[in-house]
Amino acid sequence: HVHSIYVRLLEEVDCEGRAGYYDKSGVFRDMLQNHATELLALITADVGGPDFSAAKLKLLNSLSKPNQHQVVAAQYHSYQAHVGSRSSTPTYAAVLFMSDMSRWENVPFIMMSGKSQKSDQKDVEVNFKSGGRLHVNFKPPEINLNGKSLLPETFTSEKNPYVTSLHNVIRGDKTLLPDMNTVLASWNVWDHVINLPKSLLLHPDHRNMAVSRHGKFLIAGYTENPMEQEHVKFFNKAFMVSDHEEHLYEHVAHDVVRVIRGTLEESDGDVHIAVSGGGTILGVYKYLVAYTAKNSVPWEKVHIWQVDERCAIDHANARDLKKFLVEEVPTILKSNVHFMPISEAGCGDISKYQEEFTTVNSDKKFNYIILGLGSDGHTASLFQNSILFSETTDFKHVEVDTSTSPQRLTVNFDLINRSDWVSILVTGSGKRDIIRSIKEGEKYPVSNVVNDQLTWFIDEILL
Repeated sequence: HVHSIYVRLLEEVDCEGRAGYYDKSGVFRDMLQNHATELLALITADVGGPDFSAAKLKLLNSLSKPNQHQVVAAQYHSYQAHVGSRSSTPTYAAVLFMSDMSRWENVPFIMMSGKSQKSDQKDVEVNFKSGGRLHVNFKPPEINLNGKSLLPETFTSEKNPYVTSLHNVIRGDKTLLPDMNTVLASWNVWDHVINLPKSLLLHPDHRNMAVSRHGKFLIAGYTENPMEQEHVKFFNKAFMVSDHEEHLYEHVAHDVVRVIRGTLEESDGDVHIAVSGGGTILGVYKYLVAYTAKNSVPWEKVHIWQVDERCAIDHANARDLKKFLVEEVPTILKSNVHFMPISEAGCGDISKYQEEFTTVNSDKKFNYIILGLGSDGHTASLFQNSILFSETTDFKHVEVDTSTSPQRLTVNFDLINRSDWVSILVTGSGKRDIIRSIKEGEKYPVSNVVNDQLTWFIDEILL
């Protein structure tokens, strides 16, 4: 019956006067790992049994470990002045969790906290699939179901919460007190979140920031802007769009939609797009999901192909494509999604993929292909030194020099260069050296991408 649950601990006050402490902690340690997590456990743990601590522990152990696109981290505009130095400490964060408990299947838990917000908001919101809402507010204390108060008219909250906690300790009542196991379980989740690679949003409108959920992703409201001319430049004799990482994902998503619509305006056929694997493409998926939720996109006319695939089920790119795009956009036809052949045994016959591609795609080209860039200069699964097992006109089965799934299936450069539009999306501080080397004229596998409609989408921190 539950659609989603929000836990919000937002404060109007900033960090001026206590930035020395806060800069060592940040929003994750200051509020989310402890206060917000306890509130989530209180509202979602199965309290039917006698041991509430055990129920909280079960809930905490069931929480997913979010990926970088399920976390929004930001810093309010004047924080640097308050802390007295450059700092990457987040002062705002929103995190999306899922639980593998059957009672919470497909129910997102969104936790958010931050300083220097437009107003104080400390509450829990339970949204029902029926459209109803249970709202628990802490200051002032209110419990409303569909706008109707559930508290008796005689209810008062005069006790100091610290007095209540100490009173419970003296009485030996541990119901609301976290034990060591639940504390460790909480840190197991939040250590993962804290250590995730995150792109910190720095924006003067931080007080008015709104975070929305689209499918299995979170998006900061003020990042939804179309590509502006000021971001378009040149890189390595091709067009380049440089912007904040979060904006880049949206730029690529808008570019994909542009090509889908433009191709269908020019012909009555279908559109064929190809997507690479890895973590970077998830950012594009989330904006495609968000855009589709608000606008009509003719996905029923779109075929989706894989640029490359790891021949190990546990590391397969297909899993992310299914989970974060195909399952989130109902208008994408499952029959139009073409997965490269792999199994528990490893790589399948790449000639079967070639046959499928040739049969379905009469033009034998992609209308749009999204590539990434490795820190060693590879793109797709086309590395500097690789062992060729088999190849067809457009695809290869290779073994590459990497510890993660060395056997790969991949497109070749000829198919990439025949595409109508090519984008190379590059994010992450680890790519700074390779971008500099390419600018200086050094040659890498990606240098073999030669297309009149090539655009590099590069995180501005790399330039």
